[in-house]
Amino acid sequence: MNSDIRQALWLKISLLLLLLCAADPLAAQQEHLPLTLHFDEKTMRTVLDSIEVQSGLSFSYSSRLIDEQELITIHLSQVNLEQALGELFRKRKVAFKVVERQIVLKRARRLRVDVQASVVADSSGVLPVRFTVSGYVKDALNGEVLIGATVTIPGGTVGTITNNYGFYSMTLRKEVRELLCSYVGYRNLAIPVHAVGNQTVHFTLEKEVAQLREVTIYSGEGENIIRTTRSSEEQLHPEAVRKMPALFGEKDVIKSLAAVPGIKFFGDGSTIFFVRGGSRDQNMITIDEAPVYNPTHLLGYFSTIVPDAVKDVTIYKGDFPANYGGRLSSLIDIRTKDGNMNRFGMDGSVGLLSSRLSMEGPLWKEHISFFMSGRRSYITRPFQKWNKNIQDLHFSDLHLKLNYHINSKNRVFYSIYRGEDNFEAEQRAGFSTGINWTNSTTILRWNHLFSDRLFSNLTLLGSRYDYRLYMNIQENDYWNSRIDNLTLKYDFTHYINTGYTLRFGFLAAGHFHDPGNIYLGGAEWDPGYDLSVKHTREYAAYVSNQFIINNELSVRAGLRFTVWHNIGPATEYHIIQANGSDIPRDSIAVREYPGGEVYHQSFAVDPRISMVWQPDARNIFKLSYSRTSQFQYLITNSISPFTSLEVWIPSGPNVPDQHANQYTIGYTRRTAISGLSFEIEAYYKKMKNLIDYRDHAHMLMNPLVEEELRFGEGLAYGLETLLKKDHGALTGWISYTLSRAISEVEEINGGEPYPTYSDRPHDFSAYLSWAFHPKLTLTGNFTYMTGAPFSTPTGFYYYDNHQVPIYAERNNDRLPNYHRLDVALNWQLSKPERRSMHELIFSVYNLYNRINPVALHFNKTLNEQGDFVVPVDFYTDPKLYSTQYYLYGIVPSVSYHFNF
Repeated sequence: MNSDIRQALWLKISLLLLLLCAADPLAAQQEHLPLTLHFDEKTMRTVLDSIEVQSGLSFSYSSRLIDEQELITIHLSQVNLEQALGELFRKRKVAFKVVERQIVLKRARRLRVDVQASVVADSSGVLPVRFTVSGYVKDALNGEVLIGATVTIPGGTVGTITNNYGFYSMTLRKEVRELLCSYVGYRNLAIPVHAVGNQTVHFTLEKEVAQLREVTIYSGEGENIIRTTRSSEEQLHPEAVRKMPALFGEKDVIKSLAAVPGIKFFGDGSTIFFVRGGSRDQNMITIDEAPVYNPTHLLGYFSTIVPDAVKDVTIYKGDFPANYGGRLSSLIDIRTKDGNMNRFGMDGSVGLLSSRLSMEGPLWKEHISFFMSGRRSYITRPFQKWNKNIQDLHFSDLHLKLNYHINSKNRVFYSIYRGEDNFEAEQRAGFSTGINWTNSTTILRWNHLFSDRLFSNLTLLGSRYDYRLYMNIQENDYWNSRIDNLTLKYDFTHYINTGYTLRFGFLAAGHFHDPGNIYLGGAEWDPGYDLSVKHTREYAAYVSNQFIINNELSVRAGLRFTVWHNIGPATEYHIIQANGSDIPRDSIAVREYPGGEVYHQSFAVDPRISMVWQPDARNIFKLSYSRTSQFQYLITNSISPFTSLEVWIPSGPNVPDQHANQYTIGYTRRTAISGLSFEIEAYYKKMKNLIDYRDHAHMLMNPLVEEELRFGEGLAYGLETLLKKDHGALTGWISYTLSRAISEVEEINGGEPYPTYSDRPHDFSAYLSWAFHPKLTLTGNFTYMTGAPFSTPTGFYYYDNHQVPIYAERNNDRLPNYHRLDVALNWQLSKPERRSMHELIFSVYNLYNRINPVALHFNKTLNEQGDFVVPVDFYTDPKLYSTQYYLYGIVPSVSYHFNF
């Protein structure tokens, strides 16, 4: 075992032991000591004295808050501090926080709660047995709606969660007197309700103070999770992304997904990732529901998502909701901020490579708000010192969103996004070449409440990815590839009762695929054959039901039906592949289809079903089956991450639809330590009609590109584990995945199975965040995974005095194992209670300077001095040597972040 492997194992063991033992020491030693209280008609001071003696802590409070002579009757046995104080102050709305060795009591802040009631009695004048409560959950500071917030009946299992627009609805029995709202990172809020008829109740939650652990206890807190739990789903909060160490200090939403079990990244300098054995094009990334086809900047070094614009990130790896489709492996659903309805604010940062600035505020208070975020790099000059021929090298992003709250039943959102990369370099002949690509989206959404129980969302969106490879910028000569999408979708959610939620909707979309054409002087060049663009239409409908069968069992069942049409005008080459041999072009049938004609169609029926069983408050069992279909594919025979070349083609006469069937089973254990949980999930996925390429495939400017494709089966299976702690001074998670991903294509590798590029059997990651001081937070991120498979020569032969490699097996070797440790120190310069915030972030990427190769070459030779030379010296015996290529070692950086 070499020193690098020993070092990696030692780091893994150390990090594991650290998180296992790192529950807040105060919480472990004082707050979780068992307390016993048995008093009848004793004074409050007597009860508090008993708690002080048993816990070893002392109380601090105002005499106006606590009446020490109040007579108390309380009987508790072997409970922790939170439970004891929660029961003692249950009706007094008193909050507490543990500061060093003191329990500080203060009045629980009463947040604004909007309640509107409509009394509906029957003909006899008797109030109904049941009534409906609905409304929105928002951030008290900026008015942003909170996605996935939980609204429950305290002490019970009846509850619901807010949807993607912060809306909830519950039908309750008249006996209910109180509702509890909770959200990660926010203080819980309980409010009284009255059985006088249907009511509108809007919750506004306040964030917890970062440097002091403050808890407001309500009975039954955290017991209702049966509705919120879903197999193969992860939530990533923007605050966690902001604190993570990052390359050059550039916070990256997409790269932060590397800590999620089941997601495997290419390696250094890349945002390419694979999910549960799938290929890179089987992952859909959406910004406010609009797909982004190439979410990369700077040839994959950074992603296009500006962290400051993100409100919520949800990752689906399986058990896909029925309203989502179009990809086999994953959905990364990114929701951006709506804009502050209450006050103007600004947020920004200055880093080594780029700066970003965000602004938000009300245009009409409580009615119209805006949010705008931009980012621009300034890396041209540094690169010009390395290469004087570089004329321009930059990337930029712009998010803009308007939010119009028309009335209590209607809200409209309009948002746009545009990201651009540009590279220009001067050639010796005096002209310039370059690369330019842009991502752009436009979304218009209308939320409407038909009733307290029926919520709808109508969305019209457009998305485009445009890539240009310039041969001569001055003459406007370039190669262009493009994909467009225009979609109309209508989604409905019917909250029938607390045990039954119905979701349904439909979608109609048009897609445009340009596989790549040459333009000379800005006019399209005719190469003598037709590189036909493709026009397709997609229609989909779905229905999904969630049944809360009882207090322990929940079932989701859904069905998605998709119709895919290839329409004219188009030119199709009807290809019959024969034993992988080349087909003479004059023997291929060519058909022309007029505009509007449907010349090929496909159908897909995708069922999804899942079950959650929660026998008690600490144990959750999950089971799911999901079928997914895909009709658009990224075509490239390069595994290099350093390319922005994204050529997309649709399924059609020569390219069949892809389908996947995935089964998952999981278990979650919530421990007695607050916020600490353990999850384990196994999956098994079969994929059909996966694309691979014949040897030496020619992909660009090829009208018969579909003849280069080969189709086969795929199999992926694995076991994912996650240990997570999301409360206390020390938070984070540790994950380990054991998995395999295998393909089998009849005309590749002799028909024998071979590992796909995403096959990384061992994947370990750990992320820790330690707030060891009110103004200082230390974070660390460690990653270890098996090296990526690739093809190495299995033999050699000599031709014209050259040693030529023979590749007989596909992916028969692996790169060295990958591992890396990153650390960051977040130093908050301002006081936490101030509205303005300033922060310095010091980070070190690849702390111990690990050399992780991203490629191996077999086209260089050594001279007598041991130096690599190209071309080969023909007077000596030529030999082929392998060389490794890596990107960087240790990378320190500093950035400045402000908010006010």
